[in-house]
Amino acid sequence: MKARKEETVKRNNEARLAVLLGAGLVASAVAFALPASAANGKTTLSAGNGTVGVNQVLTATYVDNNADSSCDDESGAVSFDFQISNGTDLGTIAGSCTSVSNGSYTPIATWTATMNWTPTANGSFIVSTYASQQLLGGTNTVGQATKKVSIAAAKPSGAPSKPQNLKVTGVSTNAVSLNWNAPSSTGGSGISGYIVKWAGPTSGQITVQATNANVGTLSAGSAYTFSVSAANSQGWSDWVSVTQNTANAPTPAPVQQQVLVGPMWTGGGPKIKSGKWKTFNNTQNLDTNAGHEARLSAIKKSSSVKSVSFRYNGDAAQIRAVLKAGAKSGTFTLEEYSPAMPGFTAMSMTRVIKVVK
Repeated sequence: MKARKEETVKRNNEARLAVLLGAGLVASAVAFALPASAANGKTTLSAGNGTVGVNQVLTATYVDNNADSSCDDESGAVSFDFQISNGTDLGTIAGSCTSVSNGSYTPIATWTATMNWTPTANGSFIVSTYASQQLLGGTNTVGQATKKVSIAAAKPSGAPSKPQNLKVTGVSTNAVSLNWNAPSSTGGSGISGYIVKWAGPTSGQITVQATNANVGTLSAGSAYTFSVSAANSQGWSDWVSVTQNTANAPTPAPVQQQVLVGPMWTGGGPKIKSGKWKTFNNTQNLDTNAGHEARLSAIKKSSSVKSVSFRYNGDAAQIRAVLKAGAKSGTFTLEEYSPAMPGFTAMSMTRVIKVVK
């Protein structure tokens, strides 16, 4: 009786042990199958400010605070998906695991991945990474991190862009005035000046600091092409050009010959007595077609002629010559002279006059 009771107790104990062992195995299986939790680790993202067109290196880490004793014993690999707030998905990179700390009750494993990003636009962006771990039960997101970055516009380089709105502002027979606006981009450095060149019957080149120039010493009535380029320390811009004709030279006014009636005498030929007044032309005959009267003068007097005088007596012009004492005769040249006037040449007429006692 006693032996049977002991056998029953033994069987009951074995049954209880089996139940307990079964429950433990189920609990382990459940624990192994459970997905990783964000509470078990921390995700971080490193990303700095940058410039359009310059590569950025994004670094993501996931630190698992409940790791196995080595990376090889980890329950699943960690990967990182990188996204930009402008809608760009850069893709997923598998993380690499570092050696864990052995001998600790709570070993730590660190997963790391890097992604290259070349911004194509400037502005403020949010960069995000999502850490996921591959487990028996599937892939589970175990962490997320974000970083705000500022991307600056690319700094221009090289020569400036070309000048704008080149136009002609003045034209003469030998000069053309030009004006233009500064380039929309100065390039990699400030504008140091402008080169102005021209080609036509003559050619040349000048450098100016302002956005205007006056090009002189050109040929009248001729076609010229004017070109302007902006310059900085790194080079010249493309040229902009305009074509312009210089003004024609003015046609000179026609020059007419003045007309004089010429010396006319009243009462005899070109001979006068010393000391006597003799009527010469009337004033109407002294008028020229230039609209003014001719001037009378005595030139080339001989040494025996003391003086020659002129006067007007009514409408008549009169002349008187006086010989020197003891002289019996002499001569002088009577000149009618009309100076040049607009549209008319100068005019003179002469006649030798004899003076007698």
